[in-house]
Amino acid sequence: MAKKSATEVLLKYLPEASIAPCIVWMNEFRLQLTIKKSRATKLGDFRPVHDGKPARITVNGDLNKYAFLITLVHEIAHGICWDKYQRKVAPHGKEWKSIYSNYLSQFIGKEVFPKELEPIIVQHINRPKASSCSDTSLLKALKAYDDNPVIHLEELPEDAIFQLSTGRVFQKKELKRKRYICIELSSKKRYLVNGIAEVIPMTEIDKQ
Repeated sequence: MAKKSATEVLLKYLPEASIAPCIVWMNEFRLQLTIKKSRATKLGDFRPVHDGKPARITVNGDLNKYAFLITLVHEIAHGICWDKYQRKVAPHGKEWKSIYSNYLSQFIGKEVFPKELEPIIVQHINRPKASSCSDTSLLKALKAYDDNPVIHLEELPEDAIFQLSTGRVFQKKELKRKRYICIELSSKKRYLVNGIAEVIPMTEIDKQ
């Protein structure tokens, strides 16, 4: 069986119109892409050349196409920033932000993103964060395009009981700055949980 080309592989993960530019950028800066299984702690990462191994980007393969593209461009920007400055600048400093914003903006108005998503991405481009997970407006907007939309903690009423993906069960309490105070039912300990955390609401029957 013939090996699939990079374009054929990426059709599953990226909007078609974005594939060619991404391949060009990765080839230009000698970046190797590895698609990973879902990781709870990160959506992607970048590792520079090390011990003879090429610079490598990883992106979670369970992301929808728009989230995958934004994450990929985020990591490509790290690769380009490293190529230009290496350790001379901060990982998410002004140099990286400028590169990331410049490259991501090239997909605006090109029918790569849905029209209703573009204004939110433009806001994100104007004020990029170290992680798209830190941009709550963008993260919520992207989640709408998941195959199986999820429920976020902020959508639940106060005192609601919910479960995290780890299986731990909590009761939601008041908002403290940008996180909710939540009490773990088994230990009675209090934790601060981000409002965009994916949760499974539990009924009274579930709690028994």
